[in-house]
Amino acid sequence: MVNYTLLGGASGFTLAAAFSAWRAPDLTQFFVGWSIVLTALGCASRVASLIRNHRLKPKSTLQTAIGIKHPHIVQRSQGAMGGSFNTREFFHGKSAAFLRAIKPVFMLLAFVIPLALLALGKFTPALLGVAFILQYIGLLAERWFFFAQANHPQNLYYQNIS
Repeated sequence: MVNYTLLGGASGFTLAAAFSAWRAPDLTQFFVGWSIVLTALGCASRVASLIRNHRLKPKSTLQTAIGIKHPHIVQRSQGAMGGSFNTREFFHGKSAAFLRAIKPVFMLLAFVIPLALLALGKFTPALLGVAFILQYIGLLAERWFFFAQANHPQNLYYQNIS
């Protein structure tokens, strides 16, 4: 919850900084300052959550996913001729390598590059607009990663077949 709030505040203040550089230049320094603070705090919070999530050991197993305690479960089919709501909505279909590759991309786009652009001190509407657009794209990638990283118990059942 804290991370989500910080990321929303960071992107909001970055947009406000870009808008103020265009319409109210005397307020730009205020918005840029808070944007830097919130982006840095959001980055620290997200890094902490990535570290925490990496250390978590999932409690769900194939047995708990389907409610059967037998030690040797073999899945032969997903029980339908094609995909289902579960395989489309809860499983992204991307490889572990893709998930590892997206992490540095969203870290750069959501945090590092916007912080660098904000810290330059050149508060032009164009530069601050670029900072906001890159941060926005990075935050979209971050949210996708957040949900893709989740271990839904039903995915344990469907992941081998889908």
